[in-house]
Amino acid sequence: MLDALRVLVFVVVKGTGPAPGSSPRVRSTVVLGAALAVFFAIVPVTPVPSATGGLVVVVGGLLAALPALAVLWRPLVAWRLAVLQLLVAPLVYAPHVDLSRMWGWPWTMGLSLTAASVLYLVAETNEKPVLLQVWALTTAAVAPHLPDWRNLLLVAALAVGVVLLGNAVRLRRQADHRRLVEQSKAHALEERARIARELHDVVSHHMSALVLRADAAAYRLPDLTPEVRAEFDVVQRMARDGLAEMRRMLGVLRSPDDAPGAAPQPGPEDVAGMVARFRATGAEVALRVDGDLGRLPAGVGLSAYRIVQEALSNSGRHAPGAAVSVEPAVVGGRLRVTARNAAGLRPALDVDPARPRHGLVGMGERVRALGGGFSAGPTPDGGFAVVADLPLDEGGDG
Repeated sequence: MLDALRVLVFVVVKGTGPAPGSSPRVRSTVVLGAALAVFFAIVPVTPVPSATGGLVVVVGGLLAALPALAVLWRPLVAWRLAVLQLLVAPLVYAPHVDLSRMWGWPWTMGLSLTAASVLYLVAETNEKPVLLQVWALTTAAVAPHLPDWRNLLLVAALAVGVVLLGNAVRLRRQADHRRLVEQSKAHALEERARIARELHDVVSHHMSALVLRADAAAYRLPDLTPEVRAEFDVVQRMARDGLAEMRRMLGVLRSPDDAPGAAPQPGPEDVAGMVARFRATGAEVALRVDGDLGRLPAGVGLSAYRIVQEALSNSGRHAPGAAVSVEPAVVGGRLRVTARNAAGLRPALDVDPARPRHGLVGMGERVRALGGGFSAGPTPDGGFAVVADLPLDEGGDG
């Protein structure tokens, strides 16, 4: 009973625009209803006994077109206008013209068509509980002017038909939308599975072979110097880390969209270990942490880790031998990650201008998905700087 009362208040007072998820647009039915309302007002099909009566009918017809136009933007507001006219119009017409002698009902044809058009679009943009009360209140509004129960039954049946038609169109549109969404999900899962297969069969295979080769180097080449052995150890550890990341990514790709990956994701607490691995390759990397990084949201922490990882990789490819500084800082409810490198001391390793560049694009997408700000560009000393500003609530300011 309480739910029905809430729906009644919504229908009569609060409801204005279409229900969430509906997409009303200019429909020829509504425009035609408005046009016919005006036509039957200006060219009445029954003679009126006086100029005053003719003016009343014309003005009433013009007013009847208002709900048909308002329904394009505010269906329930338009329905209230139409119901009010259905209730009041016969009282205004009665002293001047007897419309019931023309076709049995005390409303102009234009107002009847307008009411039907409005009722249809309300049914197409609202849920069933709303439609039930809309139909009941419409029937109650016309009942005082239809003393013959057969006429009342006919009007109620016609209103039911219009409501059922609009509701059927709404349900069909929702079903089509759900089908398209499911098809998109199926295509996405299929594509993700294909990518996972390629990564597993090709990239993961090469990564595994790299790990094995680096691990066996000390046995295959027993005369290696300690420095070279240490270098192979670094290569082996980085290859194993890369293989672990690959397996984690394969797990994510093979999971449904709504199923989070079971493997733990790296976060800002892992940045120090990553920096140590880059230092082991001979790179000069300075890490300065400002604030507590242990309580960051998972999405922010993962993005910070990936941004630092990509920035270090880029500096190694484009500015070999350059000093790099990494500075994650928590300031005022936001995490700012800054990665800078000086100009390279050796020729860049990646000089192919035709190769697609997705690293900076991916970093920017990560940051913007969390509602943060991102900038990347050259510095005055010939180096490069990446700055990501991430809100800690993962919702952004926008």
